[in-house]
Amino acid sequence: MRISLVLVPLLCACVGAPAGPASTTADVTSSAGAGDSRWTTDLQQQPTIGTTGTTGTTGMSEPELPSEGFHCDPRLQDCPADHKCTPFASMGADDWNGARCVPLVTDPAGLGEPCETQEHSHSGLDDCGPGLMCWYFESLTDLRGRCLGLCHEDDSCEDPDARCYVQPSASYLCYPLCDPLAQDCPPPATLCVRSSSADGFICRYAPAGEPAGAGMPCEGETDCAPGHVCDPADLVSGCVGERCCAQLCSLSQPNCPPGLDACEAYDASPPPEYTDLGICRAP
Repeated sequence: MRISLVLVPLLCACVGAPAGPASTTADVTSSAGAGDSRWTTDLQQQPTIGTTGTTGTTGMSEPELPSEGFHCDPRLQDCPADHKCTPFASMGADDWNGARCVPLVTDPAGLGEPCETQEHSHSGLDDCGPGLMCWYFESLTDLRGRCLGLCHEDDSCEDPDARCYVQPSASYLCYPLCDPLAQDCPPPATLCVRSSSADGFICRYAPAGEPAGAGMPCEGETDCAPGHVCDPADLVSGCVGERCCAQLCSLSQPNCPPGLDACEAYDASPPPEYTDLGICRAP
C-alpha cells in the first residue's frame, strides 16, 4: 500500500476561552495564568515589528505575537480575517504548548502541498492555509515540508488515509497511514510504526541513535528498527524486560529469522489493508 501524498493535520486541545468569531479583534486572556496581558489583533498603523516572518493581505503592520499561552482554538479557527489559529511552542520548545493567531500569507499552500516554516520547527509560522501546519521537514535546519491537517482526538481526519495521532501535548496531527512491510513513508519520516492512539500504522520520524532489533528491549514503537513492533515480553521469545521488538512478516510470503519462524497473524480481525500482516513468533 502506498501512502497518499495528500497528507493531513494536528490539533490543539486548547484550554481556556475561545477567541470568538472572526472579526477585527481577538482579545483573549492567556490560559497561562491570571493577570497575563491580553493580545489584540487590531491592525493599526504602527511600525512593523517583523516577528512573524510572513505578511497578511491587509497591508497594515501586525501586532507582536504572543509568546506563550492559548489565544485561540485551532478547531474553530476563530482568528480575525487574514489570520489563522495555529499551535506553537513557546520559548523554542520542541513540543507544542499553546495556540495563537498568525497572519496568513497571500496565497497559502493547501493540504499535502509543499510548505516552509519560519524561525523554528514548532513556531507555527508557515505558509499553509487555515487548519493546516507545515510538517515532515527535510531536517531541523531545512524547514521545508508538507502541509498536514490539524485534528482533535474526537475528530476524524479529512484524508481517509490518515489518522489523528494523540500526542502527550496540546496538539494532534493527522499522520498518513503506511505499509509496515514496505516501509513506504516519504523521507525524512521513514519509520512506519504501529500507532498507540490510532487504528493502523502511521509515518513517524525515526529517533536519533541505533534502533533496536528483534528481541531487544524497547519502550515505544519508534525505538524499534523498521519492520518491527514493540511487544510485551511474554509475546517475544527471549525478551529480557517489559517489552521487546518483534519482527513483522508477510503471511503469504513469510521470512522470519531462525527460532522465530512462525509467522502468525498480527490481528485476529485486521482492517483490509493489513490482512497479510503477520508477526514472527517462536513455533
